[in-house]
Amino acid sequence: MAVLVLASASGAPGVTTLALGLALTWPRSVILVDADPSASQAVLAGFLGGQVRTGKGLLRVAEGHRDRRPLREVVSDQTVPLADDPATSRRLLPGFVRPGNAALFEPVWPELAETFVRFGDSGIDVVVDLGRLGAGGVPQALLERADVCALVTRSSLRALAAARWHGTQLAEQARLAGGGDLAGVVVIGEGRPYRSAEIAALLGLPVLSTVPDDPESAAALVDGGRRSRRFDTAPLPRALPHVGAELQARIGSRSDRLDDGAAAAPRPSPTEPVGVAAVPGSRR
Repeated sequence: MAVLVLASASGAPGVTTLALGLALTWPRSVILVDADPSASQAVLAGFLGGQVRTGKGLLRVAEGHRDRRPLREVVSDQTVPLADDPATSRRLLPGFVRPGNAALFEPVWPELAETFVRFGDSGIDVVVDLGRLGAGGVPQALLERADVCALVTRSSLRALAAARWHGTQLAEQARLAGGGDLAGVVVIGEGRPYRSAEIAALLGLPVLSTVPDDPESAAALVDGGRRSRRFDTAPLPRALPHVGAELQARIGSRSDRLDDGAAAAPRPSPTEPVGVAAVPGSRR
């Protein structure tokens, strides 16, 4: 089971490209959740080329929550196919249709986050693309149920200046969630000019993985456009399985520590109350 949350601190660092790439190369069945509050519908309009005509998405999930419907059933009904893959299910939960919808979604997150966890019982992992973080940071209820939450940033001074405050905020949110080790950074274009060690020291978060800066492949992937014959051997497609493996190792390590901690905790007495290989092609 894995709930992976990705977010960015400033505009267009590549968080949606990374979330999509991971969803397309993840070794298990996966649901990609477009939770970008800007309501850009980037995956529907880009990778899927606007060919999926649907009113499905997070707004319908909020309506199901309001009507007290089981959210696992609602989420399953609201997803659309992301890619044809005979081995695993890869689906998309479309995002908000208007920016104002995200502001009204806060009461939904506790039950929805728990629903994401329960998908793990069926062998389905969840990748959440939060887009650009606002002043409130990551929804706390989502962070409490996540296995890993990564702040995606580039290595330029401008990008790191924007990420610094959000890194501090995310570290504090993770501490309050009882999992100070669940938060970290994914760096796109490491060494341009700052290295991972410098970035980790500045943001106060460990660097979980690095992604090559490969604009041509990123555009071909996220926009669903024509790919060159060399796409599968380009830096970004080649790196995605490795990035996924590093994040999965982090998930497994944290899960082991949580399990060990739960096993070591004293039990209450009976009288006490119990508190890429190849990235699948676009549908164009």
